[in-house]
Amino acid sequence: MGQEPDAAEQLRVIDEAPALAKAGSPGERALGVLSAVALFAVLAVSSVNRVPVLLGCAVLVGALALVLRWRWFHLRAPGRRPHTRAEEAVFLFAPVTLAIPGLKVLWDNPADATAAFVSAAVPAVVLAVYLVLRWRR
Repeated sequence: MGQEPDAAEQLRVIDEAPALAKAGSPGERALGVLSAVALFAVLAVSSVNRVPVLLGCAVLVGALALVLRWRWFHLRAPGRRPHTRAEEAVFLFAPVTLAIPGLKVLWDNPADATAAFVSAAVPAVVLAVYLVLRWRR
């Protein structure tokens, strides 16, 4: 059995340990806000207008890629804390909520402006809530 380290050695080890509470940088936060706004705008515009099915598929695949990219970024970023249960639960709904505006986009059935804005706001708000939960610590 080895000797117990003294208090100074223990404090040095604690100071050298990586911090898992690294906050999001201002650039990351700005990009997150821009992502949520862009997600809302693209889904709302494509819900209001008649878009071809191929373009609608491209819009939805791009929206899904954007949402999943944020998840992958937070999973791989060094110095970040693990996801909490609340963050996992919120993110679970992010890709699923893309189906709300996706029905109008894919079936070439344009919605009125209010319905399009509301349906596009749901996935954008879920993404924003996920990002805010990740940045809160």
